[in-house]
Amino acid sequence: MEKTKAPVEIRVPLGVYQHHDQIYLYSRTETPPALHVEVSADGAAFTSQGELIITRNGKQVAATEVEDLRVSRSKDTFVLTYKRSVGNRRRLALAISTDLVNWVEQTSIDTINEIGLVIPQFEYQGKSVLFFGEKTINIATSETLSNWKIGETILQPQRDFFGTWPLSVAHVVYTNEGILLLYYVTIDMPRFLRYQLKAALFDSQNPTQLIKQYSESVWETPKEWWGQEVRPTGVIEKDGQLLSFWWIKGVDLVAVYHPLYRQQLEEKSLLPSFAFSKLRHNPILSPIIHHFWESRATFNPAAFEADDRIHLVYRAIGDHDVSVLGYAESRDGFHVDYRHPDPVYVPSKAYELSGNYTPTPHSSPFASGGGCYGGCEDPRITKIDNRLYMTYVAYDGWSPPRVALTSIAVADFLNHSWNWQAPVLISPPGVVDKNACILPEKINGKYVIFHRIFPNILVDFVDSLDFDGQSYLKGEHSIAPRQNHWDSRKLGAGAPPIKTDDGWLLIYQAVDDRDDRKYKIGAMLLDLKKPTEVLHRSDRPFIEPTEWYENVGHKAGVAYPCGAVVKDGKLIVYYGGADTVVCAATTELDAFLSYLKSHNSIAFEKISPVVMN
Repeated sequence: MEKTKAPVEIRVPLGVYQHHDQIYLYSRTETPPALHVEVSADGAAFTSQGELIITRNGKQVAATEVEDLRVSRSKDTFVLTYKRSVGNRRRLALAISTDLVNWVEQTSIDTINEIGLVIPQFEYQGKSVLFFGEKTINIATSETLSNWKIGETILQPQRDFFGTWPLSVAHVVYTNEGILLLYYVTIDMPRFLRYQLKAALFDSQNPTQLIKQYSESVWETPKEWWGQEVRPTGVIEKDGQLLSFWWIKGVDLVAVYHPLYRQQLEEKSLLPSFAFSKLRHNPILSPIIHHFWESRATFNPAAFEADDRIHLVYRAIGDHDVSVLGYAESRDGFHVDYRHPDPVYVPSKAYELSGNYTPTPHSSPFASGGGCYGGCEDPRITKIDNRLYMTYVAYDGWSPPRVALTSIAVADFLNHSWNWQAPVLISPPGVVDKNACILPEKINGKYVIFHRIFPNILVDFVDSLDFDGQSYLKGEHSIAPRQNHWDSRKLGAGAPPIKTDDGWLLIYQAVDDRDDRKYKIGAMLLDLKKPTEVLHRSDRPFIEPTEWYENVGHKAGVAYPCGAVVKDGKLIVYYGGADTVVCAATTELDAFLSYLKSHNSIAFEKISPVVMN
């Protein structure tokens, strides 16, 4: 990304165009109102070419009437489309030129008042084709560039939980596969305005026929821009690279390079869409208003199988804002058959509870899930021999949360004799450490513990699970976020790893720097003998917070896993939705492993050693 050295007089960039080795920038100054043309060889330093002239019926069009330019080409003629505004009336106008500076308006289309672009050097059934729109993308055709016939809508916006976001035309590029339309998606949220640059491919034999709509963005405006006034200026392709231009108030013009964007789009389009099936009856556990201990939230469940049943131990928050753990079980893994009426694990140590309930709760930077008074949070359970080992977040409501460990005999658990071993802290003081889980087998005689200190997953090898409260996890190895991926900001282990023939399957949650409102779920395969080596890692999340139960609650946009099991060949992932309810999603294990091995962005990745002070 490079700030362009635009002349001081440029105030409002209106559009860009690439011709031979020159990039043309069109802009308007407000005082006095005038249109300008600048040229550049690299998109960074622009040189003035004088005034942009548009005439209509022999008279010059006022600069204040011109908005949102798009330039194209038809045979030997350059074609300019722009929105002409007179008072409250807007319409799309079309002008032609031979020098890109002096333009003669041919027509204004009374029935179109949105941004449009004529597909360059292209005719369909002897007619020029116009893509236009600012909500949906539509098509129009003309034999003369003057009289346009409006056709059908060819691209609809995709809806997510937060809304349906409008589309507008940015640029058109030819590929071997068809007509590649680049378009903007404007995401206008109360807290921020941001843009996505996306692509769709249309049939060159029939431009009304959509071949594919790429789900991945070419680019998104970064988080640093969200609080600023930003507007897209245009897109060009130069030497096989894409450049997009953006005007930022107070910064002027910024050029963003998108190298190898075509190859990246094609590679992503080859990835089959692998979707987990979210249960139709989600959520499978919700708060019970008359249970004081779980009246507000029930979420983030540990899961394991024993005695031919799936057992869920979930985090619950009730009237007193303290996190405790509840219990439910299922015979098929999808429907809850039994739910214990009382909590099965409650805070017992000072490091798990901040004090008595008060009507006005204090605030802490470490609070999560709505619990102001701390407690026992986000359990994970691993079955080793005849014992269940549970790691969880111990939080006193004030201090940085730490990882605690307890255990219980399998037989006692199944008999509902909740005689848990006294918990012990296993992470160091003064450090926020979460997302801990234990590998169900020893590796070279040592237990393997995964945990998370922002932003990495950490991995430790220990001789014993009998911690003494004085020795702590060290963070010997790490798995880091990936820049420009869906897991670019932070990640944490979800469920304890599941052993498969292909490796240890680790379900994990992650947050993207480009959209840190959402927690999403992915997976990686670790080497069976060396779980510090990542064999495969999902290039995209397979569970995203798109449903109402993942967006209505304490925190919208959260899908957060703590448990997973394999039953009858199906992988079932249990996760918290919106920090409020328990949800589940499932898929065929073998198909998922095949997908993960065949469509991943990393073929081999060593986990980096970490030294903690």
